[in-house]
Amino acid sequence: MNTYRVGFIGCGGIARAHAPGYRGLRNARIEFVAGADIDPQGANARRMADEYGIPVYKEYREMLDRHALDLVSVCTWPRTHCESTIAAAEHGVKGILCEKPMAISLSEADRMIEACAKSGTSLAIGHAHRFSPQAVKARDWVRQGEIGKLELISGHCSLDLMNNGTHVIDLIHFLNGDAAPVWVMGQIDRRRKLEGRSNHPDMIMEDMAVGRVEYANGVVGLIELGERADPSFAFKLVGTDGVIEVNRPNGPTLKILSGFRQRGWFAPDLPDLPPAFQGELEELVDVVEGRATHRNAAPNGRRALEVIMGIFESSNRRCVLDFPIAAQDFVLERMIREGVV
Repeated sequence: MNTYRVGFIGCGGIARAHAPGYRGLRNARIEFVAGADIDPQGANARRMADEYGIPVYKEYREMLDRHALDLVSVCTWPRTHCESTIAAAEHGVKGILCEKPMAISLSEADRMIEACAKSGTSLAIGHAHRFSPQAVKARDWVRQGEIGKLELISGHCSLDLMNNGTHVIDLIHFLNGDAAPVWVMGQIDRRRKLEGRSNHPDMIMEDMAVGRVEYANGVVGLIELGERADPSFAFKLVGTDGVIEVNRPNGPTLKILSGFRQRGWFAPDLPDLPPAFQGELEELVDVVEGRATHRNAAPNGRRALEVIMGIFESSNRRCVLDFPIAAQDFVLERMIREGVV
């Protein structure tokens, strides 16, 4: 079993969620080496330093210069994901788990993928819900034909596209076998002119967003986010002979109505899986050691971002857009700059 030296870029709450995932790894030994945070004397950084016995630097580049790291968690705000990921790759780290959203533009996502390919670094994006037992079981049911031919997946949640929305879209992709999107139509509302949330204080955001995506296998994805959407992180999969509900509120987290095997709704026992962050990191070690591909691989993270940018650009241009999405900038930022929203 190999030992991996770990560093954190960003020492806030999400880094403290990654740390137990590292400690729980069953396929590697871990040595916490260092962290970096914009406020190295703040409560978050001091807590990481004290709990894990590591130095915390103000500049992540200094951390990378001083320490030979194998794995890096990028746990900063979205606007810094690109440059910190590229820097870690250029310093030769073997694997990176970068939090969602992958970046704030497709051009940034492409730069990240290119840098990691050049250095041989495995890059995974933190869409942890792909590792939830109910999502894994639901995907297995779809693959086994339990609801016939899958036709529609709807997902909804609170907050905005670049926040919870990236999880909603990515989980739709996972449940749909990562089929390629063909076209998208979307609309947003931004009447409150919101800027910054506690976990994304560097971001602008919309109040409400809806999107419709058709995929290459004919499945339609329906996406709702924001103040007038159902705030629950929940999904419904509709097939020709049944329905699956995932993360449904006020009841079982997963249930199925299948014309093939059950009569009436059925709530299963869920698979015994490790916590999501541990699952992400164990799979990253497997990728680094050549045993697997990562279900959160960077191209999948980019695809979720591309759907987000497609919804923004469709709202901006008031039309259906085919994939690939041409816009390489942060579309919502451009819409605000040009007075569209």
